[in-house]
Amino acid sequence: MPASETIPSALPAAPTPYMLGSGDGDKLVLFDQLFTLLTTSTQTSGEFDAFLTEGRPGQAVPPHFHAKTHETFFVLEGAIRLWIDDQQGKRETRVLEAGAFGYVPRNTIHSYRIERTGKVFGVTSGGFTDFFRAIARPTDKPGVPEPADFHIPDFAFMAQKGAEHDVNFVDGYELFD
Repeated sequence: MPASETIPSALPAAPTPYMLGSGDGDKLVLFDQLFTLLTTSTQTSGEFDAFLTEGRPGQAVPPHFHAKTHETFFVLEGAIRLWIDDQQGKRETRVLEAGAFGYVPRNTIHSYRIERTGKVFGVTSGGFTDFFRAIARPTDKPGVPEPADFHIPDFAFMAQKGAEHDVNFVDGYELFD
């Protein structure tokens, strides 16, 4: 079964105009964060995905890169620390606060950690959110997940699904200050 079918979607099943209210979209808990899918490759003819990430301060997501996917981080509320390393001399980490933006082109090792409870808007190349559907847990609860609702998948399973969905974890990569 394709990853996009792993978790049922309330979003349109084809490219068609639609609007969502505040808090609407497909909600998935991954780690200690809520990902709300607003549009995916299914609705955009494979062009892009857009989603919100909400969480409180916690652990950094495992360092990884995408061979085909570009990723953006626009901080709406709170703050995140973003690490980027293009392995060609561009290596930076910075705390991005509300109103700040980060861009991660494909083949760039990156990670982020929520520093202050908040919300981040992301746009990626089409199909990226299939990874979320493959490993996250659906929920109906809006907002920042409580500890009892956290979903930490087994790393071997996450790595396997990552390899299928252009999320390539970098074993042993140490984040820097």
